[in-house]
Amino acid sequence: MKTFKLSVLFLLGLILITGCGKKKEQQILDLQARNAQLSAEYEKKDSLLNELFTSINDIERNLADITAREKLITDAPVDEKRMNMDVRNRIMDEIILINNIMEENKKQLAILKDQLKKSDSKASALQETIKLLTQKLEEKELEINGLKEQLVKLNFTIDALNATVDTLRDETESQSKIISQQDALIGEMNTVWYVTGTKKKLTELGVIEKAGGMLSGSMKMSEMINPDHFATADMRNLSQILFEGKKAELVTVHAEGSYRFLEENEVITGIEILDATEFWKSSRFLVIMTR
Repeated sequence: MKTFKLSVLFLLGLILITGCGKKKEQQILDLQARNAQLSAEYEKKDSLLNELFTSINDIERNLADITAREKLITDAPVDEKRMNMDVRNRIMDEIILINNIMEENKKQLAILKDQLKKSDSKASALQETIKLLTQKLEEKELEINGLKEQLVKLNFTIDALNATVDTLRDETESQSKIISQQDALIGEMNTVWYVTGTKKKLTELGVIEKAGGMLSGSMKMSEMINPDHFATADMRNLSQILFEGKKAELVTVHAEGSYRFLEENEVITGIEILDATEFWKSSRFLVIMTR
């Protein structure tokens, strides 16, 4: 009888152990499934956030491009804007491009708001960024309208100023056209833009970027720049630009022999432009990086 009781206890213990083992195994499987689900959700959320930030950066770059184009228009002499047909035609080209870029910005912003709404994201910082971006677009539209009012006083027609062009399908072709038109307009004027600073400062301002791969040490001027970071001058009257640094190099391209660095006590104190025509021939922008 005693042996029978021991056998029964042994069997009950074995059943309990087996049952606990199966329960633990199921818990592990449930946790693995939940982990896979969370990973998929996080990956989807990260992908959406990357798309949102990419769109935000695109709109910011477009706004900087519009600012540069506005400056090209406002810097043109009033008499030329009133009488010179070549200048007037180029101004109209710039205005049409500005209108087109603004339309694209509005479309992108509407898509951004819709994506954020559908994402169920509660990121307050992202919501605030889109709010500020909306405000920037509204302010930029008022600024453009003010520029158009000035041009109307110079006998430009409001219908022409409000015209838009179809968005170029190929982004590379669009950038090439924008840059070439900008260079052509600048080439007819005497206004030049220049800035000096350390590599760190110019990079933070978005003035320069790496010219090659990640390991490259050479720099070039960024394609999208904010003209507010540059000083302006009339190339006919600009002979020297003063600054200080142990070393200095030109990031933009300028003809050798058309300039020289000024030195005093082994310190570079500035640059002297010896031949303005040759110096500004390749670029109307001058970026000097100091160390």
